[in-house]
Amino acid sequence: MTPPATLSAPRPAVQGTDVPTLERPLFVLTFFTPQQPQWSLSNLARASGLPKASCLRALRVLEKYDLLVREGDRYRLGSGFIAMKAHAQQHAPPLNVALPHLAHLAEQTGLQVSWAVLDNEQTLYTEVLPLAGSGLAPGDRRALLGDASGRLLLAFAERTLRERVFAGAAALDHAERATLDTLDSVSRRTWLSAPVARDHLEGAVQVAAPAFRAGGRLAAALALTWPAAPSTWAGAHDTVQHLVNTAQKVSRDLGYERAWVTDTTFFLQVLTRLSMPALSDLPRPE
Repeated sequence: MTPPATLSAPRPAVQGTDVPTLERPLFVLTFFTPQQPQWSLSNLARASGLPKASCLRALRVLEKYDLLVREGDRYRLGSGFIAMKAHAQQHAPPLNVALPHLAHLAEQTGLQVSWAVLDNEQTLYTEVLPLAGSGLAPGDRRALLGDASGRLLLAFAERTLRERVFAGAAALDHAERATLDTLDSVSRRTWLSAPVARDHLEGAVQVAAPAFRAGGRLAAALALTWPAAPSTWAGAHDTVQHLVNTAQKVSRDLGYERAWVTDTTFFLQVLTRLSMPALSDLPRPE
């Protein structure tokens, strides 16, 4: 069966010629992804289904506003997006508060650190430090059931969303559904989300912890990603505890004052004891 799909490189389910003229520059932008950051005019026209002349007009509009820049015969994202990122960070207080802690955690553990939020019933990665290691990049979107961060976000999501996602998983066979239920139960009890085989991370392995705002509302999933599974999870206790401590520090800085109930030891015992079957093609919420 197919692994959970990554949504980092979405493709509109329409032909380029069906896209209204005014929307074509935005349509063209969707093809610039971490996996395909540069395009030639010919290749982009072919991939998008737009006539070459129409594609060129869209590219020139994006160039005009510094959203794309041309280098030789190829185009890449321009400086306009740097300004947008700075503006977005000014209006993202939780991430701004978390960034120094994320940087310290990456230095402390030598692992990739990520910050993911719930957006339109998907996992949206808004920060990844450093970029190399698992195929993750800021702006990536994934199915909620596609990795540990998404399952952590789902574990603490509103009841209506949880019901929709679990209803969508009703078609799973008994073993897969049992695994999904176990993962959810472990996350809600230990405040940590476990990796499973077939997570779409190019062989990397992720563990996620919650970061809360004042009042107890979930702000994000804070995760560590190993390039490969540790030889023993028991031996990863200190590293996972660094993740837990960082999540707690970020939450305190965001105004969270309730008791912290993460149980790292029990969580790692579960990972050691539980032989979890691979989660395969789990359905995404509509």
